[in-house]
Amino acid sequence: MPNLSDQRVPRRKNTLTHEVTDTDEVVIYDGNTPTLLVLNDIAAGVWLMIDGKRSIGDITAEILSHLEAEPETVAHDVAAFLGQLEQRKLITWEEAT
Repeated sequence: MPNLSDQRVPRRKNTLTHEVTDTDEVVIYDGNTPTLLVLNDIAAGVWLMIDGKRSIGDITAEILSHLEAEPETVAHDVAAFLGQLEQRKLITWEEAT
């Protein structure tokens, strides 16, 4: 599982992402399995911030700027979610530039 000190940046692979306007849900089509993943609010925020430019620390800081939570808990949850995405082969990692 990646951690907060990891300076690499996640980049989404070619996937289909759909934002359901009626429910504000974000759905990812995982063509590897094939399944649909319905993301909760925090996971959706993380997914939408994966742009190949933001590090784990950047994503964590952005989430913390929008909600009151323990920084360690948010950092752990972000890293765990990114680890799950990596296991599903939905993201790759690149060196920070």
